[in-house]
Amino acid sequence: MRKRLVLGYIFVALAVCVPQPATAQTGGDLAIGYSFLSNDQLAANASSLPGGWFFDTAVQVNDALSIAFDINGHYKRGIPASSEFSGGPNDAVIAPLPTEDFQAFSFNRPEDEYCSPVLTECSVHIQTVGAVAGPRFTFGGGGARGFVHVMGGITRSLRKIGFFGHTATHMAIQPGGGVDIGSGNVGLRLQVDYRLTMFPEPDQADAGSQSSLVNVGGEDFKDIQVSVGFVVKLGARRN
Repeated sequence: MRKRLVLGYIFVALAVCVPQPATAQTGGDLAIGYSFLSNDQLAANASSLPGGWFFDTAVQVNDALSIAFDINGHYKRGIPASSEFSGGPNDAVIAPLPTEDFQAFSFNRPEDEYCSPVLTECSVHIQTVGAVAGPRFTFGGGGARGFVHVMGGITRSLRKIGFFGHTATHMAIQPGGGVDIGSGNVGLRLQVDYRLTMFPEPDQADAGSQSSLVNVGGEDFKDIQVSVGFVVKLGARRN
């Protein structure tokens, strides 16, 4: 049910914010740069994914409202494999489930138990990519223009240990805000987002278990994303 509500919110927000012909005036912006993600759930010995990027574009509806689209990726390689459990409540072992749930099959034993005896060095590689969209509200003007937004979409994560790779695609909500600095067509963007990646009930075979997006055998991912880059005004963007 919650999953349908999130999807409904995204589609309604996009439909409501379509520009009206009476006020038609094309404009928007494009931003690209570096992104940092705090994430200590995907690997036991990593508290963040410092290698990252973001690509953001927004179509302006009026002086205060735009529709924003954001794609971001975050990576970290060569993380030492841990002998401790991670991902489960109180580091408990999560039993294998009848379907391929990311948390269940990836975290049901310590990381180093996935390492093959033939490997001279075993490490964990993490990568996650997100794609979100939603309304963005801007304020201010001149040399500093602030904004806040609430976006929703999906994230896809890969956790690779030795020969084993675990992947998952789940829904995410990403509220946040920032500021564009610069009075010309090119400026500097600083942005901070909170990202909640939601895991469904682990037993996908039970239709009655689909009422919750929270994984009973694990937990939703709660991350902070910090981005900095260049922003370029497009078309007749209002200031």
